[in-house]
Amino acid sequence: MQVGLVGYVYEQLTGDDGCAPVLCPFKSRVIGIGPQIGYIFPVAGMQGYVNLKGYGEFDAANRPDGWNVWLTFVLSPAPPAAQSSPPPILTKTPRG
Repeated sequence: MQVGLVGYVYEQLTGDDGCAPVLCPFKSRVIGIGPQIGYIFPVAGMQGYVNLKGYGEFDAANRPDGWNVWLTFVLSPAPPAAQSSPPPILTKTPRG
């Protein structure tokens, strides 16, 4: 299980192409920050992962601000089984 804080900064560096001259150059900016929770679990011989995170957006310029929420569900092959003990170390003995 994981719990944490996520965030991003979006700053559009170049203006949009193809818009009306009265609007161009159109550039936007926003900052988002919020909580996140994720969990890894077994699913029929595979590994499942579910993650929920939400961003409160602020300091917006030329774009809406507010909240957005992301729910992610992923299935992937199970990780290799862990060995219970390390493999034996093989050494060579000198012949004399």
